[in-house]
Amino acid sequence: MASPKSFETHGKDWVRHPTGTGPYVLKEWVPGKHVVLEKNPNYFKKGLPYLDTLEIRIMKDSLTASASLRSGEIDFIIGVPLQQALLLEKSQGITVVTGPEMSPTIAFLNMRVKPFDDVRARRAVGGYGLDRAEIAKVAFHGRTKPLVSVLPPGVPDAIDLNERYPYKPDEAKRLLQELGYDAKNPLKFTILIANADPTMADIATLIKNQMAKIGVEAKLLLVDTTAAIDRVLVKHDFEMHVSSWGSLVDINMRSVSFFKGQQSDYMGIDDPKLEDMVHQWRRAIEPEKRKAISADMQRLIAEQLYWVNTTGYPFYQAYRNTVKGYPFYNRAYLFLETTWLDK
Repeated sequence: MASPKSFETHGKDWVRHPTGTGPYVLKEWVPGKHVVLEKNPNYFKKGLPYLDTLEIRIMKDSLTASASLRSGEIDFIIGVPLQQALLLEKSQGITVVTGPEMSPTIAFLNMRVKPFDDVRARRAVGGYGLDRAEIAKVAFHGRTKPLVSVLPPGVPDAIDLNERYPYKPDEAKRLLQELGYDAKNPLKFTILIANADPTMADIATLIKNQMAKIGVEAKLLLVDTTAAIDRVLVKHDFEMHVSSWGSLVDINMRSVSFFKGQQSDYMGIDDPKLEDMVHQWRRAIEPEKRKAISADMQRLIAEQLYWVNTTGYPFYQAYRNTVKGYPFYNRAYLFLETTWLDK
């Protein structure tokens, strides 16, 4: 939702002139460089926020951001890749925080592309052929767990479906043989990854090696984040895509990807039954009924492997110890209304 007055005043440029009721208002926005926010004098919570000004700097290189935090050039980082979190945890004067896992690490299979339109191929590659435990242990240093359900464990009503796809390379090979793939005719596909988070490249390499164990030839394609977004979210032009994915508060937030033909139907899902279940969930009032429908949706999605998760995605934030009143923030918002600096 946005202000009608904002549309009238700014037209198509309304997005660069945000209006709302939050603790801060926009003072300056230099795309690709920084955003400056000032205290909202009309904020509905009296006495808040504590800070007068916030400068949010755009730093594409996580190593540069971490170095800036250690030197005191900046005060906090709202998204820290695991490799940097491990280093910052050992740095004096810095606190690293995390919370319940509400985001997954995905390995999308595009069902618009053969053979992934066949559930047997999805079960071979995205089910039995993935050693999720190895990914959790190696890529994430054991700081997360395998994940099959479309919902990570920190999301309300998530259920554990890991037993549905234990690591069974022989079963993966059998399914591929049913589809006509063998040593003389191996399945070949490309794993698309963005360069923003080094952990994703590690995961893609692990998956490539795991695929080799079931006779599948996977190659890696590393592109910048903008190109990855364009290919996956806009053009739906990929075979497998490895990435972290947005955090959730319930299955309805994920359900925008469950409707055939929608732009957010990244994988090419076409299941009227699943669409009907989404409508049932949205109409349900009783929490227990919603919980039951959510569980049925998770089971159906796992059975058909419409959505391939590998593990959870531990999300880290870091701040200098001079920053006070900084709670862990889910990726969906950043209020900073009770945060202050002890200089």
